[in-house]
Amino acid sequence: MGEAAARLLTDDNVGELEPAGGGVQAVVRDHDATFQPWVGIVDGAFTGDCDCGIPDDDLCAHAVATALTAFHARIAFSGAATPPGAAPLEPDDAHYRQAVQRLSPRQLADLVAEHAVRDRLFATLLLGAAGMLDTTNASGSLATFRAAVTDAAAVTTGSRWQISDVEAVGHRLAVEVEILCAHPATPTALDLVEEAIVIWDDLSGHLRDAHHVTRTEPEEIADPLLDAHRDLCERLDLDPDEIAERLKRLLARCHYDTVDIDSYADLLGEHADTITSPTRW
Repeated sequence: MGEAAARLLTDDNVGELEPAGGGVQAVVRDHDATFQPWVGIVDGAFTGDCDCGIPDDDLCAHAVATALTAFHARIAFSGAATPPGAAPLEPDDAHYRQAVQRLSPRQLADLVAEHAVRDRLFATLLLGAAGMLDTTNASGSLATFRAAVTDAAAVTTGSRWQISDVEAVGHRLAVEVEILCAHPATPTALDLVEEAIVIWDDLSGHLRDAHHVTRTEPEEIADPLLDAHRDLCERLDLDPDEIAERLKRLLARCHYDTVDIDSYADLLGEHADTITSPTRW
């Protein structure tokens, strides 16, 4: 067991640690197979939980390698952790997991691949979970989002546009920003999301003026954009003062109540009191 765990560590096969249920988990690649072991302290005993098939009473090599990685990173474990398999599942989640267990690996692979072809967000999440997102994927997603931003900026420049056109470009922005944020965070992505927020703020005025015929509330588009903005700020580990400056610039360019300063309170810290909320129209 120790030799196998040492091999996994030497070959750098233990992925990024993630907190889960008071313990930690990581994706571990072992030859052609992939597992996600969890380790934590349960009832006073150090415990491992892995989908490799080793009985729960023993720590498999994948769990040992994950534990050693956590010890090296000086991870603090909760004294009363809950393994993933012991956590209660939502009814729908449990139903789908039961369905997955009834499928053969080939059936499951076929379903996943077919859905990935139809759904770009799912495809991106799939590649990310498999560690297969590369610079080409990220560049393509950035280019696609940039095109969506450009189209949104131009949607009302002609003489024959309709409210439905504004709604359509808004929903496109909401979908594309979620795909963009499934990729590694970059300063370029953050700048582009900020541009999208400003453009949508301007477009939201048309929805407010035509509220009696619209089928989309401005917040349906603004919320995903702002969620992406907060997420990118956090993942890029920006200092509170830089986040504050970015928000001030956004507020100076936004004329409606698109940007909710209160939602950034945990990222701004003491800088939260220095930013004036936007005027509501």
